[in-house]
Amino acid sequence: MSEDTRGRVPLNEAARSRAAQGAASGGGAGGGAPGAAGRRVPSRRPFGLREQKLAYPDRQGYHRHWFNDEPGRIARAGDAGYAQVMDESGKPVSMTVGVARGGGAQIAYLMEIPAEWYREDMAAQESGHRELMDQIREGRVPGGPTGADRQAQYVPRDVGISIREERR
Repeated sequence: MSEDTRGRVPLNEAARSRAAQGAASGGGAGGGAPGAAGRRVPSRRPFGLREQKLAYPDRQGYHRHWFNDEPGRIARAGDAGYAQVMDESGKPVSMTVGVARGGGAQIAYLMEIPAEWYREDMAAQESGHRELMDQIREGRVPGGPTGADRQAQYVPRDVGISIREERR
């Protein structure tokens, strides 16, 4: 193995050396190489592969969602019925997902809720969206003008406001 002038081994040569050592000691590419005390070290995952960064196994009967740790957000999720998902060691499942407002790491926590509750929540949300759309179609925009100011709005008398979805 060659070294540069500062005594470092070039990365590609170091990787080849580790692969050769792993093969010689019985560690294949699929099973990982043996580590200290005979434990197997997980297989290497090449950097830059297309993968879902927040992928985590599903749990039957539950809906899982990642919540960013912003002030009050985790507590609010708990109030809505979500519980933190714990890993094998009993710690909450979390992942760094970006940069927080203060400049530190933005952490997200995996939380879950019973699927039935999730479906109920989504139905309530949909109902609220439908009500809002009905108000817009009728020209009753929440927080919009009232009384004499409402006369200045254009709302066709025969059809109201028409909203059509475009199909792509």
